[in-house]
Amino acid sequence: MAREIEAAVQMKLYTMTKRKLAGVFIIFFLCFSLSVVVGLLGPQVVYTDAHEEELMTNVYGAKMFSITTGMELNSLNQQLWLLATPSARPVENDTSMEGEVTPTLHLFYLDDEGVERPIMYKPGPDHKRVISCSEQCNTLLLFHLGYIDKLSYKVTVQLEGLDRIGLFDSVLFEFKTYKSAFTQLEIWFRAFFLALTFVVTIVYTRSLRIYHWKDWSIEQKWMMWLLPLLLLYNNPLFALAFLLSSAVPPVVDGIFQAFFLSSLLLFWLCIYHSIRQPKRTFCKFYLPKLMLVGLIWLSAIVLATWQAINERTDPGYNYKVDTVNFTGFKVLLLILASLYTLYLLYLLIRDFIELRNVAYFDLRLKFTAVFMMIVFSISLAILVLRFGTGILDENFVSDISTHYGSSAEFLTFYGLLNFYIYTMAFVYSPSKNAMNESRLHDNPVITMLTDSDEDVMYGSADETAYRPLSRNTFMNKFDADSD
Repeated sequence: MAREIEAAVQMKLYTMTKRKLAGVFIIFFLCFSLSVVVGLLGPQVVYTDAHEEELMTNVYGAKMFSITTGMELNSLNQQLWLLATPSARPVENDTSMEGEVTPTLHLFYLDDEGVERPIMYKPGPDHKRVISCSEQCNTLLLFHLGYIDKLSYKVTVQLEGLDRIGLFDSVLFEFKTYKSAFTQLEIWFRAFFLALTFVVTIVYTRSLRIYHWKDWSIEQKWMMWLLPLLLLYNNPLFALAFLLSSAVPPVVDGIFQAFFLSSLLLFWLCIYHSIRQPKRTFCKFYLPKLMLVGLIWLSAIVLATWQAINERTDPGYNYKVDTVNFTGFKVLLLILASLYTLYLLYLLIRDFIELRNVAYFDLRLKFTAVFMMIVFSISLAILVLRFGTGILDENFVSDISTHYGSSAEFLTFYGLLNFYIYTMAFVYSPSKNAMNESRLHDNPVITMLTDSDEDVMYGSADETAYRPLSRNTFMNKFDADSD
């Protein structure tokens, strides 16, 4: 039985010479490098306000510390963290100490007249933190405010149980917040990418408007889906986070980003499978992929919203004190990520085995695979440089280490994904000689039988025109033609 032929509008990818295709990659790297350079020249991300409090008594657990933010804050500072790092006294024959402390926090804000006003919240049942000291003690995250709407804050802290761990000289308290200059850079570049994505979406849509959607290739259909999602990833509602004292804007931003990234994962699975599978039913083709990627998306959304909502009701909440639930979600995400990676590798290996010598099909496969590996390698390199060997440690939403470490980090991630989608939209857009009078079959046999030798730029017509796509593919067709 002959394989069903899939109709598709001819893409620019088919008409590009190797020199033009190399030029596309060069332009991509130039744009990406420019975003990195701008990020390197940008402002620092985090501002630190340090306060060192000495311990002058042996009853350390009963000492109350009072710390006030030393800078004038505004909504552009985005978030506020308070961290504490105890300084232990050297003890002979004892190189390490470890134990639990329970921080008790009281939060106040200073009004325009300098009067302290309490911030009412319901503290959680268990805020224990683990202190571990060897050469130096670890840093404790005491609280995190996800939104700043006051000029100044004051915190009173009592570290219960500190005296039972060992002898300490002092505690270094640090307020950390985003710099206003970085927030302004983030707003401007998100707006820039948002506007640029809107223009690319309009141009790409106009290029396909004269063709029936049934004639679009699978790549062209996916670009029509990913471009609007990229608009959400750049978030047209981002500025609302600085106007509304609510958990809704940051949660919506997280949902938008998770939705786009999950769709990108689904795109890779569908593309590598669809090249060998022109007949795509929902239950057999899309449903298994939707279930796998959907579980990844749902887990990420639950973790993000769970953290944000808990912090709104209790700033002292931290995921590390909710170990059971957090560990369960973390294990689930690792299992799903492993399954996704194995499935993607299986599709890639099978595609290269069956299509490596089929003209045009192998071009689609190689371009998508090489471009995906470039994006994946850059992302992985950034993560390794950012987190080092701690990339799999329990770092998550409220921990500063999971936020941007520099302006270059922010622009690298946003520039990489935006320019990646723009490049694919250009390459997959219709070529100048794309025909609409009759459906152009996206099939190497039909395409190459109608092309001259000069038109076959990638591969030899003699070698590939009669090579089966997979086992027994087109064999009946060839037999019929020979008769």
